[in-house]
Amino acid sequence: LITVPKGKYGIPGSKRGVNVKPFTTTVGKLIFNKIYIQQNPSIYEAFGWVDDIMTKKAFNKLYKKIGYLLLEGDVERDDLKRFIMSTQFTMPFIQFLSPSFTDAMLLSSKSIGKEKSKKLKENKVALDAGDIKVADQISNELMDYSKELLANDPCMDMFNSGAGGDFGNHFKNMFIMKGTVRDPDPNKGYNFISSNYIDGVSEDEYAALANTLAEGPYSRSKKTETGGWWEKLLLYATQHLQLLEPGSDCGTKRYIIETITEDNVEDMMYNYVIQGNKLVEITSKNRDQFIGKTVKMRYSAMCEAKNGFCNMCAGNLWYRLGIRKIGVITPQIASRLKNLAMKAFHDSNVKLTTMDVEEAFLPDSKIAHEAHIEQLTAEAIHESGY
Repeated sequence: LITVPKGKYGIPGSKRGVNVKPFTTTVGKLIFNKIYIQQNPSIYEAFGWVDDIMTKKAFNKLYKKIGYLLLEGDVERDDLKRFIMSTQFTMPFIQFLSPSFTDAMLLSSKSIGKEKSKKLKENKVALDAGDIKVADQISNELMDYSKELLANDPCMDMFNSGAGGDFGNHFKNMFIMKGTVRDPDPNKGYNFISSNYIDGVSEDEYAALANTLAEGPYSRSKKTETGGWWEKLLLYATQHLQLLEPGSDCGTKRYIIETITEDNVEDMMYNYVIQGNKLVEITSKNRDQFIGKTVKMRYSAMCEAKNGFCNMCAGNLWYRLGIRKIGVITPQIASRLKNLAMKAFHDSNVKLTTMDVEEAFLPDSKIAHEAHIEQLTAEAIHESGY
């Protein structure tokens, strides 16, 4: 902990000014706010002091908020550039400020190995039968055991913060086991590899592990090929689409009905919601008031303009970005899927998810609003004349 004296944090002469009283914080938070917040005037005016523990999730949340404020004219572009460059400046510090590897981590496979041998013996029949659900369960249980084993060791800071390394990929492969992997031969399904890299690969599992080196690049190359083709196809098909003048409104009475939640509000940003006889844009300043509500929303697919999409149906995002030729943006859909496939090259582990059909297609949030949605749908049908 460190005490910051009066007048030692902030920007003198700014609206927020400097701290008028001493306050106690951590050294890490002080360094973060000094480098990332205080030296960027418009960001300082927007946030003042960021007191969150700066995990990867918290940093991305802050980064996104700054992006919204930039689009809304409350953050200067040069300040955002400086903010981004600060990440490059501080990145090398992790090498000597964060102990990525400790003795406890490097020797952890001895304790983990005993637990692993026990579980493999208990589940031998299922594993020999190729039951990948059991294999996945063993892998997850051993990861939980490892986290508990190293809970108080400094090496876990790297994984818990998200600053570097993925526990379910890097640590698992190195100190626990490779786990379930897809065989490059589609007729053979999956292989279970109990070996890890720190202890060495067993003779019986070497071929299966070596095959993962073939499966990854081949899968990535084929998905890159497919993604590239879809990018071109979308561009050819939609390059003529454009947005009409700012402020344009086709006057349609049609709309979609959306229940806005914490999970989907990011997708609704800068769209227009119908409130009585007026349209209200969802921004970073009012978004929280829409969360948990079912609303009528203007939507580009409902637009009745003859020569493009009007502003009220398309929303304001692309206008704020200065993009009117909206058709040339559509390849980003395929590009996103292609990039996900390319990133998967670095993680060949097979991850299983249990899906409940009713939960997947009729989540609680929609059950709660079912009656309200039916009412709004009836209104939409009546007003649209369909």
